[in-house]
Amino acid sequence: MVKGVKKAVPISAMIGTLLLTQVSWATTAPVNHQATAGAQKVVPEPAVQTQTLLTEPAQAAQPLLTPAPETGITALPLSEVSDKIRSEVPPTTKLVYSDALAKLYAEHQLQPRWTDEKARLSLENQLAEAALAGFQPQFALWLTALAQPDLTPLARDVILTDAALGYLYYLDNVKVKGDKWLYGAKPFTFSEVSAPALARLNTAMHNGTLATFTDGLLPVNAMYPAMRKAMLAELADTAVWPEMVIARTLRPGESHESVIALREILHRFKLISANDMMSASPVYDKTLVAAVKQFQAQHGLEADGVIGKQTREWLNKTPQMRAAIMAANIQRLHIVPDNVPTAILVNIPDFSLYFYVDKNLILESRTIVGREARKTPIMSSALNNVVINPPWTVPPTMSRQDIVPRGRADPSYFSSRGYTIYNGWSNNASVVDPYSINWSVITPSNFPYRITQAPGPTNSLGRYKFNMPNSEAIYLHDTPNHSLFNKNMRAISSGCVRVNKAKDLAAILLGDAGWNTTRVDGALKAGSTRYVSIPDRIPVFLYYQTAWVNTDNVPQYRADIYRYDDASLKGLDKLADISPFLIKQ
Repeated sequence: MVKGVKKAVPISAMIGTLLLTQVSWATTAPVNHQATAGAQKVVPEPAVQTQTLLTEPAQAAQPLLTPAPETGITALPLSEVSDKIRSEVPPTTKLVYSDALAKLYAEHQLQPRWTDEKARLSLENQLAEAALAGFQPQFALWLTALAQPDLTPLARDVILTDAALGYLYYLDNVKVKGDKWLYGAKPFTFSEVSAPALARLNTAMHNGTLATFTDGLLPVNAMYPAMRKAMLAELADTAVWPEMVIARTLRPGESHESVIALREILHRFKLISANDMMSASPVYDKTLVAAVKQFQAQHGLEADGVIGKQTREWLNKTPQMRAAIMAANIQRLHIVPDNVPTAILVNIPDFSLYFYVDKNLILESRTIVGREARKTPIMSSALNNVVINPPWTVPPTMSRQDIVPRGRADPSYFSSRGYTIYNGWSNNASVVDPYSINWSVITPSNFPYRITQAPGPTNSLGRYKFNMPNSEAIYLHDTPNHSLFNKNMRAISSGCVRVNKAKDLAAILLGDAGWNTTRVDGALKAGSTRYVSIPDRIPVFLYYQTAWVNTDNVPQYRADIYRYDDASLKGLDKLADISPFLIKQ
């Protein structure tokens, strides 16, 4: 049991409620039938070197099962069924699982499988939510194919089953591959559905329980209903969205013609009254400033009422854009862990850390995360020790890109920052005098040495380091420069997570290891490095959520610091095909 519980904030579904409680630290459409050229070109998965958020073993691809025939029914020849399917399905629609479909419909003598309207609507709705998220264009292609008005009943049934198989493959693998699939620049490759997943679908088809089966595919996270409601509310707002065209910063009390557009935007966000919206005044008055501050807080911006570039960009985002962003984050709920009673949770784009013990919130802190070029990975691990007065071995990339260029220009830079250069990586490596290095030959690209920084008040890791095993060499740590936590945009590190309240986090963890304040202070003053094992490993989840709904039922959005939401905007290209399949309730 971790000690130091300061306040009890019960949580349910762990991260679902975390997202509910997070606040800012500042504070039917026409169908394009020509779009089914279905020849979806599947792109191989991108090479992304990150740990998966969850550590469940991946389901190995297995041969497709042949469904057991219903009593008294003789299976049709596969070739006959394949020919029939090809003749029924339009040639512009490419089926992803042709072989599996032939086996399935052969066993059932080409009888329709989706006669239960509730099951069909549930599946189509989930396909639409995935399509709007934009990460895999094939989901939209299936819906475009289903929207064709001249489809035969069999063709429609086959296409829906094809989509069901693809959706099952996605759900069956997203927990272990979601850090790539939901955050990658390229769509994943569909592959064979696992035998267990196909067996579950077959059982539901045989037993007439497809409605229960499809409902069971929905995200189980507690945040899903509220986020879905927010997404649908945005899609329901189809009026033309006003745009603030002002190019400069707008400050309280100033006047500009864009204030008229601002009034309508704030009213549609329910932040000002209808009377305030109807005013023709171009003055950015106190009422509008107060509303903008609320708007800024809901978007993780500094709530100062000043409309700069970031605030203006958020004000100009259309409801459809927001719906797509929310849809992307709904899909991310599939990989967010539920019901973890004790854990440290870091929402990367919200720059926040939450520490729960037995479902009670005991610490929350601002964080600094990796810049876009050195992203903090989406991953999970477990804290296993705390380092007091940590030394720092500079990663080779940082040596080459950050330190060596400065030291090469002025060798005194190394000693002024407490750096020591060694001629190798072994424990008995010799110290190298930076003035003895031939800097005309040694460059950042061929720098062969190891650089370390001694413990102390100016050490880049600060006074505490929190280790957790992972392949990315990522850890939590303190920093000597806490003023950086006052910045609103805190994606400025080299990948590891800096914790503003590192001292408080250390006190909790060290207290559980039997260290009191006096002992910790003594170790800090002594200056020597101490490694303290944690009796019970603490799960750590680094996740990426740019949209959710808080406990006041207000949608929250955060800057997409790593541009992972870009794919979601691609889903808008097919919005006319997607929208009719969403259940509007």
